[in-house]
Amino acid sequence: MVSGGSRGSGTSSSSLPSVEAKGLCCAESGKHLWNSAIFLGCLFAAALRKFTMFLDQRHLVRRAFFFCAAFLSTALLLLLAVPKFNISPWPAPCHHHPSSNSRYWDPEPAFPCCSMDLCFDFSRCHPSQQLLVYSYNSPQPEQPIPTYMYQFPSSIWHTSDPEKACLLFYFSDSQANTDAWIKPKLSNLLPYWNNGLNHVIISFADRWSDTNPPSQSIGMASILATNLRTTTYRPHFDISIPLPRLNLDVPSELGSLKPFERKYFLTFKGTRYLSREGTFRSSAAFRSMHNGVDVIVATTCKHETNDKLLRWQPWRGSKCDEDQAIFDSYHFVELLNTTFGLTPAGRSPASYRMLEVLSVGVIPVLIADNYVMPFNTLIKWEHCLLQFSTSKMNLILPTLRTMPRVEVEARQRYCQQVFDKFLKDDNVLLNSVIQSLSDRFVGRQ
Repeated sequence: MVSGGSRGSGTSSSSLPSVEAKGLCCAESGKHLWNSAIFLGCLFAAALRKFTMFLDQRHLVRRAFFFCAAFLSTALLLLLAVPKFNISPWPAPCHHHPSSNSRYWDPEPAFPCCSMDLCFDFSRCHPSQQLLVYSYNSPQPEQPIPTYMYQFPSSIWHTSDPEKACLLFYFSDSQANTDAWIKPKLSNLLPYWNNGLNHVIISFADRWSDTNPPSQSIGMASILATNLRTTTYRPHFDISIPLPRLNLDVPSELGSLKPFERKYFLTFKGTRYLSREGTFRSSAAFRSMHNGVDVIVATTCKHETNDKLLRWQPWRGSKCDEDQAIFDSYHFVELLNTTFGLTPAGRSPASYRMLEVLSVGVIPVLIADNYVMPFNTLIKWEHCLLQFSTSKMNLILPTLRTMPRVEVEARQRYCQQVFDKFLKDDNVLLNSVIQSLSDRFVGRQ
């Protein structure tokens, strides 16, 4: 059984007082000391008042005054020496407010307020040794979506001994979790749970509710996910990770082309959503960027969700035939020969297109609200991509058209460096995940 104490101690968490019991006990002790000090102070003040009423001699009153001052000073010092106790032993829920532009990407119920200082046991992790991670389950490479974490069980960071582990992984993207109406309680599912201390919940799902437990039930666990919102994100505790590339069949020679030497200026080819998340792709502001010359925005309404919707609300398919004609006129690889590439949010703020355009030296133009950029402690994204909210899409083309050539070239260079160092393939991505987790220890050990 893994406890919150030193690594490898072998002490069962059930043999020690719980953190909750310790916290409440200390809180009660502090309360009694405080009440006792107040009572003694009041009693002494009353006695002094009685004493001075019956004495007229000034020297006696003066002596009593000095004695009172000395007593009160001593009592104050004793009170300051009493440690401050937290009456609530577990982190309280964070209360976040959605941003005005969050739209369909409003936050899930807030995660408990946690930080590395409050919700992490550093005694289990030794900075001079290899970071070791225990995993309750193996990530599924194809269900419900692809993931580069499938290789983790065979990596140098994996350990089969939970007593030696600094971190404990739980991959929540399982088909059982996807199909379940009620998500399993982690304290019953994970034998070393200990209220989530040093645990990491990993998810690639579009929505937290798809595969994950209720947000308020995760205790002290941190989140490693592709879908982290700025309104619920806990900085330096949770980590945003990228979605993998779906299209790997791209010509490598495109990466050597300079900006403005490419066939197109700005391109996108993908799904047009007719309901819920991603509906901004059906808006005039998004579709009107297409000019058929150097800006290509090719969308299709052919999608499982759209097909079901159009059976009973066919009016939602306005101009789908027109868009399909444009979509069929361009090949995906052809549109990668561009200076800028649109990477709009879809069912989640994250986009598969991000790594695809970066892989060929294209500068991403992100359209998303309420989104935490992946590996934001490792990558200075403001030097690479440009980000616009869904309410500011009308500014995209004017901004790009007036950008100085030297800035565009500098952005492309940094984007290429970022891709090669942190995002290039599955091995590099896994290394970046571990580096992001390790960076949380910096300055705290």
